[in-house]
Amino acid sequence: MRIWLIGADQAGSEALQQLQKNPAITVIVSDAGDKPKAVSDHVIDKVDMVEHVTPVNINQLARRIRPDLILIDAGAAKRAMGSVSSGHVFAEAMQSEIAATSELPCLVL
Repeated sequence: MRIWLIGADQAGSEALQQLQKNPAITVIVSDAGDKPKAVSDHVIDKVDMVEHVTPVNINQLARRIRPDLILIDAGAAKRAMGSVSSGHVFAEAMQSEIAATSELPCLVL
């Protein structure tokens, strides 16, 4: 099974730790930055892709990655938008729109 994890903050790190227990699962990690929590906590060595994922590019990226399931770390988006006034509200709306637009199963953590 191939899983695409978008964002590797707290929830993403926890999901990675659990998914790594099953060698039959391949996880592709993308994040808006190259040093998310999962990297700084040494859960993974590096992200596979530094990419801003939006409702506009989610399906194009998914066709390239070919996952069976997409997981979105809600905390990672809030971290990325935290400096913007009402950024957390925008991040939540963006995540909902990404999940709705995705042609593949998509869960927000």
